[in-house]
Amino acid sequence: MARVFAVTEPLPGSNPRLKALAAALVPAKRPGDYTQALFDLGATLCSPRTPRCVLCPWRDACRGRRDGLAEFLPRKAEKAAKPTRRGVAFWLTNAQGQVLLRRRPESGLLGGMMEVPSSAWEPGAELAYTRALRWAPAPADWRRVAGIVRHTFTHFHLELTVVRGHLDDDGAAVEGVWCAPADFHDQALPTVMRKVVAWALSADGD
Repeated sequence: MARVFAVTEPLPGSNPRLKALAAALVPAKRPGDYTQALFDLGATLCSPRTPRCVLCPWRDACRGRRDGLAEFLPRKAEKAAKPTRRGVAFWLTNAQGQVLLRRRPESGLLGGMMEVPSSAWEPGAELAYTRALRWAPAPADWRRVAGIVRHTFTHFHLELTVVRGHLDDDGAAVEGVWCAPADFHDQALPTVMRKVVAWALSADGD
């Protein structure tokens, strides 16, 4: 319909107009056959890319073909750029070489999954590192791991700085779950946290 009527307004804003134009063309007799014919036309000739206008039975009535716009229609609105959020992931080990994990809240993003404790994920051009440290799960001599862990969610990009700390005891007083790296496969760690784990373990080996 966008091609036949040369509707240049991008989708999805043009949907109501396109629906109205399409409805006005439906014949009273055998509307089902007509609709199926449109589907067949779209699947074989009036395809989303490189439409085969020379073979199309509607070519003489198609305003988009007449105006040289057919291959550029329908237009789609440009997607808004995804914002970037930043945070700190706290890689804390105890005297037994275990790593502290915790369960995320049941509601919200990655609800109920396990994570390497992290600060809030905040928007902004730069990470306020000293402010993020208030989210640390325990007092420690926190040291940055070189580099950034990056992950993309549906609505935003995430950049995590990993910091490492160590406790000289078993960490029983710290809220969370202590887990040996060899047992991480038993934990419900989302992809972004598996990236953090891989980054921290790689840095441990440097």
